[in-house]
Amino acid sequence: MNILEDLGLEKSANINITNNNNNNNDTNNKITTTTLCHKSNARSKTTSSRSLGRESKSKEKVTLKLPQMWRGVKLDLFCNGKNKDGSDMMKLNVGVIRHDNGEIVPLQASLNSSWDSGVRRSVDTREWRESNHWIKMKMHKRELEYVYNIRASKIGLKQKKGGTEMVAFVYKHQDTWCVDIGRDGVIYNFELTDEVNEKQSTGNMIATAYAGARATRLIKPQELGI
Repeated sequence: MNILEDLGLEKSANINITNNNNNNNDTNNKITTTTLCHKSNARSKTTSSRSLGRESKSKEKVTLKLPQMWRGVKLDLFCNGKNKDGSDMMKLNVGVIRHDNGEIVPLQASLNSSWDSGVRRSVDTREWRESNHWIKMKMHKRELEYVYNIRASKIGLKQKKGGTEMVAFVYKHQDTWCVDIGRDGVIYNFELTDEVNEKQSTGNMIATAYAGARATRLIKPQELGI
């Protein structure tokens, strides 16, 4: 059984080599690769939070919306030095916890390519033009780019074991790192915290977040047989 389909992480992106000839049409849609690790986009301060679906922060705990098949998701953002062009080398680890059995599916998004290379590549030309999912992803990209410098990439299994049609958008709203995940035409929004511990910081982690269910009761010793 395909672990991606079993988890509801979408089918693997369709391979269509002929798309290479069509990629030139989107050369104007490349992701801005301005340094992001240590510099917030000043324009974001004038952004209406309503226009991007982000309300002002509240001290009350908010339950974030997750796909039905997800029990939870762990997001870890890394900055691993510089790319050859001088931009920050970034990576997002995405750990999805399955709702049915609690197993963790390790995913990641490399955030160092253009929109054509990191997102459009390998998508069937007709699907890219007509499917609700990809239309929504392109619209969301344009909305974000009005006010943010963004990174975007398809999300896939670690160690290059397979890609999905999910897309990660990463950007900074004032001083807060944000991750939007597009899945089946729906955008899920997450805010990360930069409060990482020393071990995480040593590993180049710059922000992290968890959303979803947590343990609700203590485990009785009898259940463990002790």
